[in-house]
Amino acid sequence: MTTNMFHSRIRNKLVAAAAALIVFSPLTADAAGLTARSDVMGTSEAGISTTHIISMTTATAASIGSIGFLMCTTSSGACTVPSGLVTISATLSAQSGTGGTGFTLNATTNGAPYITRTAAAIAASVPLSYTLSNVTNPTATDTTFYIRITTYTGSDGATGATDTGQIAASTATPIQLTGVTPPILVFCVGTSIPTDCTSATGNTIDFGDFSPASTNIGTSVMQAQTNAANGYTITVNGTTLSSGTNTITAMSGAASTTGSSQFGLNLRVNTAPAVGADVTGPGSGVPVFNYASANNYRFNTGDVVASAALPTNANTFTTSYIVNIGGAQAAGVYTATMTYICTASF
Repeated sequence: MTTNMFHSRIRNKLVAAAAALIVFSPLTADAAGLTARSDVMGTSEAGISTTHIISMTTATAASIGSIGFLMCTTSSGACTVPSGLVTISATLSAQSGTGGTGFTLNATTNGAPYITRTAAAIAASVPLSYTLSNVTNPTATDTTFYIRITTYTGSDGATGATDTGQIAASTATPIQLTGVTPPILVFCVGTSIPTDCTSATGNTIDFGDFSPASTNIGTSVMQAQTNAANGYTITVNGTTLSSGTNTITAMSGAASTTGSSQFGLNLRVNTAPAVGADVTGPGSGVPVFNYASANNYRFNTGDVVASAALPTNANTFTTSYIVNIGGAQAAGVYTATMTYICTASF
């Protein structure tokens, strides 16, 4: 054998070996990666039925017939469905994305739901979102599991893998918050309430000297709020102004008349005389009965002067008092004590 023949045979063997390598090497095409992947769970509490809003952005322009959501204990390799996770009752409750709608859900295999349709084009870089409802979380707390997402050209959730990506999710211990709202009644009375009952001050009204030629006036304020189902009532309790056995006549619902013996009140802004203010505040309390008419005054112990029919936020009421005397009114220091009682009906 000549040297040339030897070299020729070696070259032929190398070519044959190279040809064998080319013929038998498998042809592979890696699926592209989905980006901006996320899973917003309705709750992470273990063993609870919840929603999964699964979002991703496509990497490849393709005709897509199905998208699979494989739920596993690991992100790759053989898939083991997390203990307690149930997808066979899942529904597709929302879907969005240009070209990425028109799907229905196939949930016959637990842990491997996929959405399917007649294949249609979805461009690259398209955000997609799908909401799977009625998925039961794994039963163990603090369990990490993975959703393996794959887009397919086929409609069977298995054929023609195009883009893939994984999402990590986890169950978690819920934080329980508790608190108690007790029955509430906040009520205060004073001569000034700048803001709320914590700022109420004053308990004296000095009318000064009475005269048959003029009307003496004064005001007090009170504020009430409650969460009682049937609201509250406020009553006024006391006696008319008196000095020993001498009294000033309590009014039964009338206008102020100078020169007459009169003592009365209401819960309105008045013009005759100019005194008082209407109710303020965000609540539903209102003056009632004869105490709700401007320029009309009354006093009868035990009368309801204001009320609210339902639970209510705070209202501030201004009580207007008027005093008139006749020329024959006996001299003396006249006093009275008004006690307001707020009764809540729970």
